[in-house]
Amino acid sequence: MKKTILLLILIIFALTACGGGQSAAPAPEEPPLAIELTIPAAFFENDDGLKSGDDLADYIKENEFNDAKWNGDGSLTISMSLQRFESFRNTMIENTNKALNDLVEDNDYPFVLGFEATPDFKKVTILADRVGYGIGGIRAAFLPILVGMTVGMYRGFVGEDEFYTVIIADAKTGETIEWVDFPIEENL
Repeated sequence: MKKTILLLILIIFALTACGGGQSAAPAPEEPPLAIELTIPAAFFENDDGLKSGDDLADYIKENEFNDAKWNGDGSLTISMSLQRFESFRNTMIENTNKALNDLVEDNDYPFVLGFEATPDFKKVTILADRVGYGIGGIRAAFLPILVGMTVGMYRGFVGEDEFYTVIIADAKTGETIEWVDFPIEENL
């Protein structure tokens, strides 16, 4: 399980270093639209790459950002054009789908047979072998949380921080085995 969580964190962090194309600059009379995203400090604590306090000039240039600045809590706020944000979001979608596909192929989760997700990951259904899930122990118990973290990272990074749902469903019948709404602390 540590391997899977570490992989997810590395995938998300790698996204902050991905480059993307940017279309022509807007007409001078129109102010360029910008999106700001804040990456939590935890993504920089145990990484060999970018560290809180590092100079960001090369990082901004390499990633085609408008600006980036360290915050007092160690998080990083990035400003980018709307076009760059769309490229960023598409990369995040691809990597979230890849992380969910990797879960399907992970030998540690043999009861996970597939997944279905809405385009914005507002609802993710993990298709599972009911019997295998039932005897899956700690991996089965934490599967909704693992999927919730994966989806939550995507949703948080692109500014979609409202509620979302993870469902574990029987792959044969479609019957719901487990249903979890996130974020959990707001459901209490």
